Amino acid sequence: MTIYNGYRTKAATLRALRDAGYKFVSLLSRPNSNPKLAKNDKLGVVSAPLHLAPYNLSGFQVCAKASAGCAAACIHFAGNPAHMAGKDASRKDKTRAYFMHREAFMALLAFEIAALQRKAGKAKMRCAVRLNATSDLPFERRTIDVDGQTVSLMDHFADVQFYDYTAIPKRAIAWAKRDNNWQPNYHMTFSRKEDNDDDVRDVLAAGGNVAVVFHGNPFKHGFTARQLDAVEALGGQTLFDGDVSDYRPDDPRGVIVALKAKGDARKDESGFVI
Repeated sequence: MTIYNGYRTKAATLRALRDAGYKFVSLLSRPNSNPKLAKNDKLGVVSAPLHLAPYNLSGFQVCAKASAGCAAACIHFAGNPAHMAGKDASRKDKTRAYFMHREAFMALLAFEIAALQRKAGKAKMRCAVRLNATSDLPFERRTIDVDGQTVSLMDHFADVQFYDYTAIPKRAIAWAKRDNNWQPNYHMTFSRKEDNDDDVRDVLAAGGNVAVVFHGNPFKHGFTARQLDAVEALGGQTLFDGDVSDYRPDDPRGVIVALKAKGDARKDESGFVI
């Protein structure tokens, strides 16, 4: 039995969080919880995301580089409106637990990652976790106490592939250069917004990947001349279809990961979507 941050079981951790006033029953969403994530199955990957309340909706800022464009297009607001109130309350609860009851939060996260890892093992598939599905936090710095020893969360789960998007250029460039002792099982993709084209060029020059959102379905219907001009201005030489799956660690290096606009992003006029 592995003890995380002094907690012996997931049930005991949940009881402690319930006693503190939190009502959520898990941190990670179930595997294949959305259509794009489900595409990872075809790659032999069982994956699950952690959804927190984006930017400062919870009273705590989790997206330090949020822009007006990305805030308006955030996938937090996608999905069935009938479930929005419950989803919003749950994600705010999780975010407050992260900041106010960090030890219990991290213990519960560790128990859930271990369970996902077992699930993947039984299915003879790879295991992946996306911790910043609707946030931009430095999980690479987070540690847990495992049976009395403090270790990095990602080092402890060395056989789990972690991957995220970030809009923080220093993180993306440090990851691309591997100059910050990054965990080998953590993959990072930089997010282009309407106000960070200079950062996009810097990340690409460092060998990192950049996610760019486009109107339409360019890999199906073709990129417009305006879109191709924008890509050239960003310094991108290779476009990669990011909608084939959600799993970014298998992407080639130094590419623009093209994503088609979905949900509210299809109405974007800020420049966040090209």
